[in-house]
Amino acid sequence: MNKFTTVLAVISLISTIAVTRVSAQGAPLITVDEFGNGNFNGVPLPSSLQVEPFSGVLTLAYQLPFPAVPGDVQLFESGPQPSAQSDTLRFDGNFFLYFFSDRETSDVPPFDPADVGLPAPVAGLPVVNLIESGPEGTNGAFCNPAGGLPGDNSAGASYNFISDLTVPEPGTASLVA
Repeated sequence: MNKFTTVLAVISLISTIAVTRVSAQGAPLITVDEFGNGNFNGVPLPSSLQVEPFSGVLTLAYQLPFPAVPGDVQLFESGPQPSAQSDTLRFDGNFFLYFFSDRETSDVPPFDPADVGLPAPVAGLPVVNLIESGPEGTNGAFCNPAGGLPGDNSAGASYNFISDLTVPEPGTASLVA
């Protein structure tokens, strides 16, 4: 097993343990995905398409129950170095989290609400880089933004960012039913 694979396995294990521990402790947890499905400890979070104020791009926005430290959380695909960035989660500092996701060349309409491409970084805003864990189609990252990192908040909430989620075609769901 090469060094990168070992490091990736350790990061994935730590992320899994962290999510399990936070969930077991009942600590505040916000979960969001690129389809507009979000919740705060199981209570749905409002989401809509909004223009993100720094980039001017119309993308998926979640309204948070508290203001959070502004900045970007960038998610990178796991795999051989260098890995490609797949998502940016941007906190505006005014109760909103914006979800930007890359658009694959193989994607076809209708696109996911967050599939608008990746925004340019904003000078002066902090950035955190995370490597996604999990298999493609159900991967994401866990983030505990304590210490003034992007997303840090008065509730002490952590985040579960779901980068990709395979949604079955409508015909598949009816067939399974």
